[in-house]
Amino acid sequence: MSDLRQRVPGHSLIDMLLHQWDIGTIRLDAATNGVVVDDKAVSWYRGVIGERRVGTILDSLGTSHTVLHSVPVGKGSSDIDQVVIGRAGVFTINTKYSPGKKVWVNGYGLFVDGHKQFYVRNSAAEARRAADLLSEASGLTVPVTALIVFVDPGPITHKGPAGGGEHDPAIRVLADAELFRVFMDRPQFSDEQVARIVAAAVRPATWHRSPAESTAGHHITREFEALEEEVGPHLARAFVAPSKVSVPRMPAPSARDRVGYGRARPNATRNRARSAASRRPASRKRQSYLDRLFSGVAVPAAGLFGLWIYLNVITGK
Repeated sequence: MSDLRQRVPGHSLIDMLLHQWDIGTIRLDAATNGVVVDDKAVSWYRGVIGERRVGTILDSLGTSHTVLHSVPVGKGSSDIDQVVIGRAGVFTINTKYSPGKKVWVNGYGLFVDGHKQFYVRNSAAEARRAADLLSEASGLTVPVTALIVFVDPGPITHKGPAGGGEHDPAIRVLADAELFRVFMDRPQFSDEQVARIVAAAVRPATWHRSPAESTAGHHITREFEALEEEVGPHLARAFVAPSKVSVPRMPAPSARDRVGYGRARPNATRNRARSAASRRPASRKRQSYLDRLFSGVAVPAAGLFGLWIYLNVITGK
């Protein structure tokens, strides 16, 4: 893939979920009618849900902005959830799916339901990296604003501005419902400057030292929707209470695995068939009952009938 605009919300996380689905470490369990999944995969699934929600909001920007999803950056498996480019500026988005959670922020302190998180420092570093890479690739000075976007949160309390370090970019903490108007701010770039930044931003090599082939966006969307149909309700319940059925934590797929997704998914059909089969325990029980009935009643009855015919023949009746 030579243009990052072909990637979809949650692309990298979906890749990892599909890898686990294909090797069977995410699956429905016929015995418990539950889902076999570990905490890490539940976290990935939550991340995809959040990024897809934010992606829907960003779709409403239309052609006035360029939106890149799940941008691979650096030299490993890290990515930026979303990058948005328009006349109002360049923004990196760090999406957090925290339905109903209370958020408190002041400087580098950010707490979600009383638990300290390092989202501000991480998002500031992400925006600085994006600014450096885009400035180098475009030949322009490209300031980048870091957005930490909470999806469906409870109240967000701002005791002070986020960040505040000498070299920090602008950082904003907000709910997804507030996101759209951020991109309506006063223009910072001309149309020509935006075009130069976009031309640099859509190239995978701008962001990653060794960019790998990506799965086609339409393909990975279709595969995720199939996974969501199979195990989504179970994973949604795991948001509230972890599944009683678990497996050891699994490593993320290698670069070779991710390339493989773009060409063929030979195990996907087999695993979908296995998952579909696990949804039919009642039919299997009915079949077993009929088998037992046949062997316990019908077979002996047939034997007695045959014996009766034989005795009638030899006695001449």
